[in-house]
This record gives sequence, structure tokens and C-alpha cells, in this order.
Amino acid sequence: MLNIKKLNRALVFVKNKDFTSAEKIYYELLRENPNDETVLSFWGLFNIKRGMFSKAEKILESAYKIKKSPSTIASLALTKFNLKKYDDAIILYEELFRYDKESEKIYQKIIECFRRLKMYNFAGAYCQKFLASHPDNRAALSLMTQNYMDIGDYKKAEEYCAKTLELYPENPSSWVTAGLLQELLYCNEEIAQECYKKAIENRDSQGYYYLAVSLQKIGKLEEAEYYYKKTLELFPDDEDAKASLGCLYLSQKNMKKGFEYFLQVKPPEEFKTLKNFNSREEGGTLLVYADQGLGDCIMNSRYLPELKNKFSKIIVNMRTPLISIMQRSFPHIEFINEGMFDVEHDSSMFLAYAPYFLNMDFNNIPSSQGYLLADETKVNEYKEKYFKTNKLKVGLCWKAGDMAMRAAINRTINIDYFKPLLELKNVEFYSFQKDDIFNAIEKYPQIVDLSSTFESFDDTAAALKNLDLLISVDTSTLHLAGALGVKSKLLIPYCSDWRWFDNTEKTEWYDSVDVIKQEERQDWYKEVDILTDYVKNF
Repeated sequence: MLNIKKLNRALVFVKNKDFTSAEKIYYELLRENPNDETVLSFWGLFNIKRGMFSKAEKILESAYKIKKSPSTIASLALTKFNLKKYDDAIILYEELFRYDKESEKIYQKIIECFRRLKMYNFAGAYCQKFLASHPDNRAALSLMTQNYMDIGDYKKAEEYCAKTLELYPENPSSWVTAGLLQELLYCNEEIAQECYKKAIENRDSQGYYYLAVSLQKIGKLEEAEYYYKKTLELFPDDEDAKASLGCLYLSQKNMKKGFEYFLQVKPPEEFKTLKNFNSREEGGTLLVYADQGLGDCIMNSRYLPELKNKFSKIIVNMRTPLISIMQRSFPHIEFINEGMFDVEHDSSMFLAYAPYFLNMDFNNIPSSQGYLLADETKVNEYKEKYFKTNKLKVGLCWKAGDMAMRAAINRTINIDYFKPLLELKNVEFYSFQKDDIFNAIEKYPQIVDLSSTFESFDDTAAALKNLDLLISVDTSTLHLAGALGVKSKLLIPYCSDWRWFDNTEKTEWYDSVDVIKQEERQDWYKEVDILTDYVKNF
């Protein structure tokens, strides 16, 4: 029989964070009641509190098989969520509805799971259900607003945000959303900043972070630095604030200070098993994890030969679409795309931290003339199939993807801005755009769509090598072109990413890339006119 007094004593120890004493009692209870669902459920919850989610998962799955009680289901769902097993978490949260059909928390968790899976239509369906069962509920209205932002319907998001603020004028998170919408819909940083200040007034300290980002976008770097630091005073473990402050310093070419903040960002839990992670210890075998986006992987791969000079062997866990071109370009380095945690190694690091490890500042970036090699057989295949023309061959890429909403909006240009360029005679235009959100191919049939032919970056590289010129926003295709030495024009927004520093004509990263920087936040007319004249006189 379960000893309730003993169980309560364990709970008191957990509450007082005396985990050692609590653990001893749980082991006693488990010996006395090895198949008791209640003991297993509390034991699983104990491991959740210690952050040991993999262990908690096994324990709670055993409890779930014995008896599907609401507490066990809730604990197991939370564990699955923290392990990023969102599909499993959704099934368990839906099961919880049998015990509490109107639970606001369950609705919120399911919606968050679908958002993490980027299944925004399913998230939207649950937002509708949540709002239908809880009319005028603040959380339901906020989530509906967020869902419309996720799918890019900012006008509808604005409508729900306005309704939320009408009902809950002191709701700080809605003021943050209102500020974001001012940025995204109207490029109005000044009003956005007033919204963030309103959030701060209503005791939402995250308003400091959003205010800092907005100030950084319009070049008020000292003020932005102040508010990032204010965020970290209030939330010392805020990963976004650390990373953003690091980026602010990197944008000023202050590598040392920038990486000081990046190194404070905690890596995923599994990386704790790697040896000498992000240390500066040399020699032996170095295991490198190619973190961040595809463009970052391409940009930072230039440092791999420099690292090879300091280690006897380099093994790189690289993003799958890049494996082939990386192996061809760096034959003395081993590339893998799975089994990283089973690899024997002496030291390990993120690829993005390579310049910091090498102590190479941004005034002497290596291999700016190009360092990647295309597959010549594929280059010729693309030439025969698509590029047999006497016209000027110009590639286009107008949308950035796989990033935060603000960055994606700022680094995307509506294809209609390119209309004067696309009307030029004796030019053959090629689309390198994988996600054609503006239906450019339908609107402008003069564009040859190559995107469906790209199965890996080997294909993209082969097509790029046949161009006379690439015109692109800040995206992985542009980085690939620069790394191949392909002549390119890079269109960067008024609030550009840190890596372009304050450049308006050239970039230290790639000799073959020219920069055209947006002068006015509202449109791209002037920049496209410059491009059109350039192509006309190419």
C-alpha cells in the first residue's frame, strides 16, 4: 500500500529544492510499489523539475501504460513538449480534453505545438475553436492575432490586435504585437517604439527587448545597446537578448565583444556530451557542427581550411543539401550528416564560432575571391538545357526564408518592384526562387523557372556558374554565388543583417558581390532603377 506520508515528505523536499533527500524517498517508494501509477507519475514529475526529460519520458510512459490518469497524461504531454516531440504532445493534450473540455491551458498548448511544427492551418483551426468556446478571452484573441501573423495576414492580425486592446487596454503583450504590426505593415519604427514603451509601462519587461531591436534597425545603436542590457538585467538568461546584443557588436566589427555574448547562449542539451565544446584547445580531432542557416554554413565554411591547420583531423556535421559541394571543395575534411554524437573526437565547436576560435577579425576575411567548386558535368548539363542563348543571362532571387518574421519581411522584395528590370530586351531572366510567394512566374512569363530543378546545392551551383549576373536579396543563393565567384548584385534592406556591417557598395565576404543598400524603408524603387541601368549597360 502506498505510504502517503512518505510521498508528501518527498514533495516537501522537492518544494524546498532538496532533490537529494527527495530522490532517496522516491527510490524507497519505488522499491515498495514498483508498479504504482501514482508513485511513477510523481517520480516522472520529479525528473521534469530537474530538467531530465528523457528519463521522465520513460518513467511516465510506464505510468501511462498502467493507468491513464489526467495527471500522468498532463506530465507526459509536458515532457514530450520539452523534448520537441510535438506530434506526440498534441495527441496527449487532445486526450486531456476528455477530462476538461474547456481548458484554456490545453488549447494554448495544442496551438503552440502546431506553431512549433509550422502547421499554421491546424493552429488556426484550434484558435477558432478556442475563441468560439471562450468569446472575448484575452489568450484566445492574442493567439488568433499571432496565427494571422504566422500566415502573413497582417491586416487580419491588426484587426484582432485592435479588438484585444479595446477589451484589455493594459494588456502588455498586445502592445508588443501592435508594435510589431507597425513595423511589418507600415515600416513605422517610431510608432512601433511607442507601442513597446506602452508595454513597458504595463509591466511587460520584454518590451525592452523589442524596443532595442527597433532602435537597432534605424541605426540608434547606443540606445539599442542600453535596452538590450536592460533586458538582460531583468532576464539574465534571455537567449534572444544575448544573441541580439552579440549581433549588434558584430555589426560594428567588434568580434571579441560580440562572441562574448554568443558564447553565453546555452547550446541544446545534447551538446553537453561533446568534448571541449567551443573551447580554444588545439590538436587531435575537431568535430564541427554546422549551425545556423544554409547561408551561414556557406559563408563560414571558408574557415575550415584554417581550422585544418590546427587539428590533425576535421569532421563536420553539415546540412544535407550542402554535403556534396563541401566534400568536393574541401577534400581533406570529412563531412557527415548523421551520427555526430557517436564520432570520436578531442574537441568540438559550432562552425559559426570559427573566426573567434581562429582570432581572425573581420578586416582580413579569408578566401573572399571564392572557395567552393561546382560540379563541371552539371554545369555543362545546365548550359545545354537552359543557357544556350546569346542574351544576357540574369538570375533572380527575391525572398529570404527559414528565419524569424522580422528578418524574412525585411529581406524580401515584392517581385512587382522588378517590373522595369523585367521589361529589358535582350536579357534572359532565370528564377532561383524556391518559394514563389508572389506568383512571379505566372505574372512574368519571361522568367525561366529553374527552382524546380534544384535538388541540392550542387544543382543550384551549376546553374549559377552559367549566369552573367545574379540579382538577389540576402539569402543562401547569394552566399553560394559569392563563394563560387559569380558576379552578383546584393539588395540589402535599410536595416540589414550584422554581416553586411555598414556597407553600401562592396562586402568583405565576397569579391564578386556588389552591394545595393535600401535608402528608404518604405520601398525599393530607387534601388531597382539603379539595377535596371546597370543591367542595361552591362
